Amino acid sequence: MPTDTDYQDALAAYLKERADADAEIRAADAAYRAETERLAAAVAAARAARDGADRTAAEAAALVKETDAAAGGLWRSLGDFVGHRRTGAAPAPGAPDPAPDTERVRARLERSGRLLDLARQGELPIEAPRHTEATAAVIGAGIGAFAVAVALWILREDSAVRQGAAAMTLFLGLATGPLVLGMWLSWQYRVRPRPGQTLACVGAAVVAVCALAGVFMRGL
Repeated sequence: MPTDTDYQDALAAYLKERADADAEIRAADAAYRAETERLAAAVAAARAARDGADRTAAEAAALVKETDAAAGGLWRSLGDFVGHRRTGAAPAPGAPDPAPDTERVRARLERSGRLLDLARQGELPIEAPRHTEATAAVIGAGIGAFAVAVALWILREDSAVRQGAAAMTLFLGLATGPLVLGMWLSWQYRVRPRPGQTLACVGAAVVAVCALAGVFMRGL
């Protein structure tokens, strides 16, 4: 027959097995909860990364669209300024920047726009070719000679009014040279006349007016 000792031993063994089972269940539950939390954190991180990638892609697409529109506008403005035959078609896009900086791209576009505006106003330190000084002298001399020719035509009849008009024509010839020079430089090179070019133009006009007037108006 079983004794009290056997009963106590069996009860102790049962309680031990039950405690071990409870410990295993708690360990399994803790491991399950830890794994669940780890997976939930991984899912949240993946979703955050996906959302960040979506935002980055949307910002990049918006930046590309904005940049294309701004660059196209600048290219058309440049063509309006220097002539579309000189600019030609817009160049193809270059290699993409692996890490584009939105603010840097916009700053470059704004700087290009400001430079183009300054160029339109003739405020950039752009120098025309050296031969333009000789051309300026030719322009001045040609306008001076034309002024003398007009003055001679006016003086076909001798009168005080015509003499005054002829003198005014000569002075206008001297003043018109720099204006024509400025228009030519602006049209040809998109620059304003420099002091040397203006002096060459005015000097040549003075020489032409004085020389031709002295030769053709001596007897008038």
